[in-house]
Amino acid sequence: MTRKVDSRMGVFDAVMWGVETDPLLRSVITIVVMLDGNPDRKVLTDRVEDMSIRVPALRRRVVGNPVSLVPPRWESSDDFDLHYHLRWRRAANTRDEAHVLDVAEHMAEMDFDRARPLWEAVVIEGLEGDKAAVVMKIHHAITDGVGGMAIAASLFDLTGDPNERPAAEDVMVEETGHEGKRDRLMDGAEYSAKTAVSQVKGLADNAKTMMTGAVTNPVGTVKNSVDFTSSAARILAPASTPLSPVMRGRSLGVHFAVLEAPLDALKNAGKQYDATLNDAFMAVVSGALARYHAAHGVSLAEAPAVRVNMPVNLRTPGNTPVAGNRWVPARFPLPLGPDNPVERIRELHPILQSARTEPALEISEPIFRLLTSLPRPATTALAAGMMKGTDVAATNVPGPPIPMFVAGAEVSQIVPFAPKGGAALNLALMSYNGKAEIGINIDTAAVYDHDVMVRCIAESLEEIVALGS
Repeated sequence: MTRKVDSRMGVFDAVMWGVETDPLLRSVITIVVMLDGNPDRKVLTDRVEDMSIRVPALRRRVVGNPVSLVPPRWESSDDFDLHYHLRWRRAANTRDEAHVLDVAEHMAEMDFDRARPLWEAVVIEGLEGDKAAVVMKIHHAITDGVGGMAIAASLFDLTGDPNERPAAEDVMVEETGHEGKRDRLMDGAEYSAKTAVSQVKGLADNAKTMMTGAVTNPVGTVKNSVDFTSSAARILAPASTPLSPVMRGRSLGVHFAVLEAPLDALKNAGKQYDATLNDAFMAVVSGALARYHAAHGVSLAEAPAVRVNMPVNLRTPGNTPVAGNRWVPARFPLPLGPDNPVERIRELHPILQSARTEPALEISEPIFRLLTSLPRPATTALAAGMMKGTDVAATNVPGPPIPMFVAGAEVSQIVPFAPKGGAALNLALMSYNGKAEIGINIDTAAVYDHDVMVRCIAESLEEIVALGS
């Protein structure tokens, strides 16, 4: 059964799509799933097809216009070809993890065919020890990291026998239809009118709340207004120049690396100092970049901090669709000291807590909506002013806490590689079955000696893990 739906891209998704007028701001999420054996080809193909039906954006292409003042639409693709999006290949060269990462890097560097849905997957068979891997890349406009894991859950089983999988519920297939130019113009005008009404109503509600507060609590209202204004200035301030004096170049080149650590040790490293897993992870990032700058002869006095982009998840359990983006970027200076890892965690905890609770984060959606109402070149220019000055991006996504299987093969690793988005590098941590898997995405123009950077991250990770062991 099918039904036609109106599928205008959400404002968060539209911005992720629109900024790609500048190729350096491409938003591609790459996930590497390592398997202990070759998956059953028919079972995996069926699972991927079912996934594409349950997540409509996986069967839709983006239709928009660079000068349009409304977000683009997701439209059903008549020529959807599963075999284009899911490909199989035999391992070559070393037949080990290095070969898998070579494939993943190449996929991440290549842009999508914009006439097709924005995702691809490659299954690599014949790795050493009869192992295999699945490399999937998906455009950030389809989903974020948390949503991506929910989408990938369609591929996972709880046992090695695919036949033990519970029967899935039938889903309604949604079709968006195809509109002519006149219908598109009418639809765009209607969307703009609805958006304007919504924004006016929101402004009126906020004004009413402020006026009520001014009467009942004038001192508190003034303080909140000042705090909000200061917060908005921090979030929206242009930052086109990196703080790091050594990681300045930007390019389309990428280098992927993987590090692994015991998840409990990282959690304990934060917990025993009244901090969190994310605090411990960011202490790893801070310590690694301090080491890297020291290796280049740059002291803490010369580079006391770098600018970090850390996504804040806005999803709430049970009522947020897996597709689409529900996060806002928190940008702030990340101190590269002190040298003592315990003191570093303690110092970072209030900084990160403050970044996650910025008063102005709540206005991110209206800001994103405003960006989508501008021509794409203008959106890109504004976004670039806030993104290209980022030194490092870091994200932390929870994954399955127990062993997973894909079409009969056990999953040994799930490694995410988040987009650089104008930063010199992105570190993405995903928990899986008691391990912390860290995918490192390095811009080869910003960090030409990527082996040194990976070594610095590994040493900092080992230092923090030792605290929690």
